[in-house]
Formats: sequence, C-alpha cells, structure tokens
Amino acid sequence: MNRRELQESVRQALGGTATAMAAELAIDAVVRAISDGLKEDGCVRLAHFGTFEQSRKQPRRLTLPHNGKPLTLPERTVIRFRPAPATVVKNPGATDNIPSN
Repeated sequence: MNRRELQESVRQALGGTATAMAAELAIDAVVRAISDGLKEDGCVRLAHFGTFEQSRKQPRRLTLPHNGKPLTLPERTVIRFRPAPATVVKNPGATDNIPSN
C-alpha cells in the first residue's frame, strides 16, 4: 500500500464523504504525533497495533569492498517497530515448508 492508497482507505473509513485533503491531514497528524512521541519519550505504544521505539546502534567498523579501506560508522539512533501479536500477518507457505534444525 502506498500513501495514495492509504489516503483513499482513510477517506473511506471517514465515511466516504471526507475529502482527500481531510484524509491527508488525518494521516499527517498521526505520523506527526508518533514522531513527537518518539522525540519526547523514546517510545510510542499503540494497543493492538505495536510499539515504536528508539534504539541506539553502536559504532561499527567495516571495510569498503572496492578499495579495502577501513571505515567506521558512527553511533546512530534508529527507530524499531515491534508489531503486536494481533497485527502479525501469517504468510502461509513462506516459512512453513522450511524444516527446522
């Protein structure tokens, strides 16, 4: 689903009489609220959907493959999402046929 499809889905959920602009404003408000919550608390929990949380990645060293020079990636902050169990969509056949060792 892309942003335009999400916008249409929200518009329909608002009764179908809402304008595309109203749906876009609703999407922007939710994204902004999640972003602000992450900045303030470092974590946003949405019941029956999942948890967004900030996490720090440690600096790491790597070697550039084309010239063999070492490079150090600095420490950075990333956002992780853990879906709630009810949100996880099982994809039959994706991993069901892989034997476990």
